Amino acid sequence: MQQDQRKKLIKVTLITFVVFACMMLGGYTYMYNNGLSGKYANTQPKEGQIKVACIGDSITYGHGISGWEKNNYPAVLGEILGEEYHVANFGSSGTCVNPNGDQPYTGRATYQESLDYNADILVFMLGTNDSKPENWTDAETFFKQHKALLDTYLKGENLPKVYIGLCAEGYYIDGVTEGVAEFDIQPAVVDEIAALLQEKYAEEDVEIIDVHGLTEEHPEWFEKDGIHPNNDGAKAIAELVAEAIKG
Repeated sequence: MQQDQRKKLIKVTLITFVVFACMMLGGYTYMYNNGLSGKYANTQPKEGQIKVACIGDSITYGHGISGWEKNNYPAVLGEILGEEYHVANFGSSGTCVNPNGDQPYTGRATYQESLDYNADILVFMLGTNDSKPENWTDAETFFKQHKALLDTYLKGENLPKVYIGLCAEGYYIDGVTEGVAEFDIQPAVVDEIAALLQEKYAEEDVEIIDVHGLTEEHPEWFEKDGIHPNNDGAKAIAELVAEAIKG
């Protein structure tokens, strides 16, 4: 009798373990496929390829993108540019340029990895999370912080061609019309940041990619949470960046 109970207990334990493992695997698969895992799918560049580093936050990483591995904007950009280029996604969700902010980009391992990549082309699109009340001080302070972070990529002999991506538009959802939007983003400050970068970098040896202008005409790309573009938005951003690089 005791032996039968022992076998039953072992059977129940094994079934419980299998069910739990399947649930864990299913949960991870869902998170990975929707840009929620924080994992990366970057490959190693081949000899002779032009290396493109996409620096940014969750919009670059691809938060909420369905079929994330193939459909985040850097991945789509790589497909558009072709085999001559190697595109790496160094987006890190939640990050800001403010070194004293809640989640500084420089505090992530992704930052050092992006420096070590030694890019030929740098697509630099940060600032949305700096609009949060806890991260925002004023325009001049923000620009100094933005420029200081950018300058860390402009050292050594191989200086990359720099493209500054203006922050994507931020939208309110669920009937909210003022104040902070989802994730504590302040859309009015996002607009201010985009205009500031447009003005300040006009005097620098960089090119501007107007992601803000592109996205302010397409609120339907942001219906999920108002901050992160969907697959259509990510594709449009990739096409804009590709046009700038090849044009």
